[in-house]
Amino acid sequence: MEAWTKRSCQTSCICRLKATKSGRPPSRASSKSCLASEPFRGERKRGRPMRLVLKPLIFCLLIGQGLALGQDAAGGEAPGDQAETLIRLLASRGRSVPKRELLERLLQNREANLPEVRQAARDGARETRLMALRLLAEIKDPEAARIAGESLASKEVAIRRRAGSVLMILEDETQVAKVLARLPVEKDSGALKSLIAAAGSSGRAAAAGSIRPYLRDANQSVRVNTAIALARLGSMEALGTIIEALQSADMQARREAVFGLGFFSGERQKARAAAQAIIDNPVGTWKAEAGISLLRLELAASGEKLELLSNASTLRQPRVQAWSIQEIARLGGKDAAAWLQQRAAGNDPLGRFAGLQLLLKGEGSHVRK
Repeated sequence: MEAWTKRSCQTSCICRLKATKSGRPPSRASSKSCLASEPFRGERKRGRPMRLVLKPLIFCLLIGQGLALGQDAAGGEAPGDQAETLIRLLASRGRSVPKRELLERLLQNREANLPEVRQAARDGARETRLMALRLLAEIKDPEAARIAGESLASKEVAIRRRAGSVLMILEDETQVAKVLARLPVEKDSGALKSLIAAAGSSGRAAAAGSIRPYLRDANQSVRVNTAIALARLGSMEALGTIIEALQSADMQARREAVFGLGFFSGERQKARAAAQAIIDNPVGTWKAEAGISLLRLELAASGEKLELLSNASTLRQPRVQAWSIQEIARLGGKDAAAWLQQRAAGNDPLGRFAGLQLLLKGEGSHVRK
């Protein structure tokens, strides 16, 4: 997934579950697990009764598995074993328990369960490791940055991409040396973009010199992410790279560019005009990203961030609403917490989203939808 659009769509597995009524994430490509039922190669009359016997047997086994999963999610195991089970279920696409419920079980006793989450992020199976890394980032675990830094050189491309994204989400500066050292040797464009994004979100202005050469990369998406990273570090030099990508046939690069306009507060007038033109265009694409960019530009110039975000959370565009609620959670403070508590009381998708933000912050165990 694109490095600079992860937080807009919250197309990560944790964030997408927030806007669903059941608590399950909407999946574009649901992974269907099925049992192969290829007929036996023996005589047809002899094979048919065998299949009739197997079907109820398989059905009973599946019911038993579902009951076992439900018991695992509800508890009944030693703390370490229970945490391991919950993490495994969270990473499973074929889970029978809503992800929100699994998160509540896992996070209601953080002190006991976090060691298992950290261990899973280090050496779990691929999907489990991806889930654990993202969860540590979302809850701002003190060990998240170090574990992500250790994962930057993983043999798994997906792990390297996720590790860079974790550092971007955390806006971490402690692992910058590892990030910059990895840049010249990273061959995967997705992992490279996550490294560039991590450097840009670190706040280390000195990192600009290491990422600037990627403005000349052959991959337009890499160039766009570099321009955004430089803007986050205070340099507006590559706005032209963003403007150019707004007309690109590469839809990924175009989407990243639209979302990236919001970081060019130093060129606010030009960036705002470009975003507004997309919204005003009847056939314009990525209008939600343009709306988020406009809002980000307004936030950079406003002292009333909570009020601005609160108003934006009532707009008709769901992704802008969700992004606004997430940013309110990031504001911190009593007023923001009170706003989230009030919004979480609403029995609607955005109310559940607000409740999830409280849960991730360790403040919403009592909010159940």
